[in-house]
Amino acid sequence: MNLKHLFPGLKNFKVYLNTASAGFLPLTALKRTMDFLVYLVDFKEGVDSVDFLDKEIMEKVLKEGAKLFHTSKENLTLSVQTTEGLRRLLSSLEPRKGMNIVSFDMEFPSLACLLKSYAKKHGLELRIVKNRDGWYFIEDVEKAVDDNTFAVIGSSVQWISGQRMDIKEISKVAHEHGAWLIVDAVQHAGSLTLYPEKEGVDAFAAGGEKWLLNPSIGSGIMYISNELIEEASPLLGLLNMKPPMGEWSSWWGIPEKNPWGEFELREDARRLDFGGGPPYLLAAALWGALELINNVGIEKIERHNTKLAGKIRDEALSLGLEIIGNENWENSAIVTIKTGLSYEKEEEIYQQMIAEGIKVSHRGVLGHFGIRASPHLYNEMEDVEAFLTSLVNLLSRV
Repeated sequence: MNLKHLFPGLKNFKVYLNTASAGFLPLTALKRTMDFLVYLVDFKEGVDSVDFLDKEIMEKVLKEGAKLFHTSKENLTLSVQTTEGLRRLLSSLEPRKGMNIVSFDMEFPSLACLLKSYAKKHGLELRIVKNRDGWYFIEDVEKAVDDNTFAVIGSSVQWISGQRMDIKEISKVAHEHGAWLIVDAVQHAGSLTLYPEKEGVDAFAAGGEKWLLNPSIGSGIMYISNELIEEASPLLGLLNMKPPMGEWSSWWGIPEKNPWGEFELREDARRLDFGGGPPYLLAAALWGALELINNVGIEKIERHNTKLAGKIRDEALSLGLEIIGNENWENSAIVTIKTGLSYEKEEEIYQQMIAEGIKVSHRGVLGHFGIRASPHLYNEMEDVEAFLTSLVNLLSRV
């Protein structure tokens, strides 16, 4: 799988194994974005029409999303990265005061901030499942969830350890108690298979900046199950309403319209949309990236990514090093190597790698830390080998 020619930014690095921080924008996304910008500059027919652009842009990106996630486009809508999507989703749900939310202690800080504020606003108890040596176990989730649980909310792939959570089992636990399973999928979508209906996910949000190949664009995508769509009571905007006459264009000029009159909510995931116009530029960029991912095939990408990550894991263990999760690690595209050194010494090694042109990450939380590598579809085994050679050489000098 040699796709490097589609990612010009790779030329700036000797090795780039850092997609868990930011992915590269492919030429396919650049083309879709430039085509749309040229269309805007020329102000061609339909450029000012929601009805036209929904068909030309929104419908097509959601169709690609439906293909990737094995769902219907009616269950998808766009977000602005991850946290905004989760915020919009949660704000549409109305838990009873005194209920609880279950999450995990090593979550990304933006999710923690969101859940703390949401719990405070609605008078909810936060139940935080603690890691065991950097890993989570289903029995600990079972202990935290009860009949008063509103939702289990967490990342389907953990950002530090790379743990691929057993969301199908977590879903069973949540649903047995009448709770929702809501997922932050930013470290999952585009890297590994994610079929929400098969795995029992009620909703997820995933920013495009990492594995979906839309860095610094601001794009994101959300999945919402039919059951949660029906339950959702979002703030009313305009575009989460059904077009009064089947489309908006023919309605604007009617003199009898009452802006304070009754509108009917959409019945698909876009009932959580907002404002007066969708983010079509973001949609165009995401469309081009999703096309590439689908053309390669997400199952092929998963095999590729986990093979490269597995090589890193195996070689690290053979060197006498540890990884977060050790014997529990499997089927992920993120590996965090524990060198056994102090954080400060490890930071020195990390900085020397950066100076060599090898881009990985140095990440830590709650006392767990290490050098994190995260290969994606544009990487080859030679990248992994160069990274490992550098790591061995630098460790030998300590």
